Amino acid sequence: MDIRFADPWILLLLIALPALALFAFRYRRSGGLLPFGTVAPAPAGRRTWRMRLEPMLTLLRIAAVAALIAAVARPQRGEAITRAELEGIDIALAYDVSSSMTQPFGAGVSRRDAAEDVLTRFILERDGDRVGLIVFQGSTIVLSPLTTDYHAVTEALADAPRLRLPDGTTIGGAIAGSLSVLRDSDSASRVVILLTDGDNNSDGIEPLAAARLAQELGIRVYTIGVVSPSLTNQSQSTLNVDETALKEIANVTGGTYNRAEDPGALAEIYENIDALEKSRFEGAALTRYVDVAPYLLAAAAAVLAIEVILRVTWFRRVA
Repeated sequence: MDIRFADPWILLLLIALPALALFAFRYRRSGGLLPFGTVAPAPAGRRTWRMRLEPMLTLLRIAAVAALIAAVARPQRGEAITRAELEGIDIALAYDVSSSMTQPFGAGVSRRDAAEDVLTRFILERDGDRVGLIVFQGSTIVLSPLTTDYHAVTEALADAPRLRLPDGTTIGGAIAGSLSVLRDSDSASRVVILLTDGDNNSDGIEPLAAARLAQELGIRVYTIGVVSPSLTNQSQSTLNVDETALKEIANVTGGTYNRAEDPGALAEIYENIDALEKSRFEGAALTRYVDVAPYLLAAAAAVLAIEVILRVTWFRRVA
């Protein structure tokens, strides 16, 4: 935390306070002489505690003036925060629900089951990020706009397999649908995470053309290819996705391509993307300034009120 003044030049008025204090004390001494009709010296009187403490009233008034000058200079308290604390990330989840996602993907788990489980946990672990859900087969539909109602998004995710969409895989359409969700976002970070187990076989917008549009909008696209172990050799995977195209989409937009060969790897990919997006804010500390002038004004008013009350009560001069 640090303190700065929005109008520091006003603090130059503080230089005049010592002179003001000196004038006040000299005036008090000169004004305190007793008039007599003789030139004989007046008898010395005993100084009471009020007489000894009365100069403190002048000091209180000067302190009030100093606080007022400082308040007019607009002091501000700075707090270091990260960009991520100011605003979350806007994430469009593009989810392939084509019929091929029902194929096995590990022990007793289908690709769809694994994807739904990982996506659900990813959504519920958000903290301030807005999430949108786009599902696609041969066509694309937006099931949820950007929102922080994570339970509503997971409910839409659970209902996605029951949609009656034309079968196929429109990767270009999925990216375009995700961009429509993110287009009006003013978040510092906007990303698309596209999960698919196939290659583009739609006559709609070409995936690379959609990626170029994402690049122009400053939106990163992370692509995930879900592949299955080969039935003849468990050490190899059956490449049912066009990895070259998915890598190119990611590279054009500043994202990454990731291959998921089992449910554990799929969960790790989403964790890595989450960590990568958060790391973009590390070291990018900003400073938020909060005005503290009202506190100084209140202090000046309080000190001045105390000085006035003391002057008209305990230190009141009898005529």
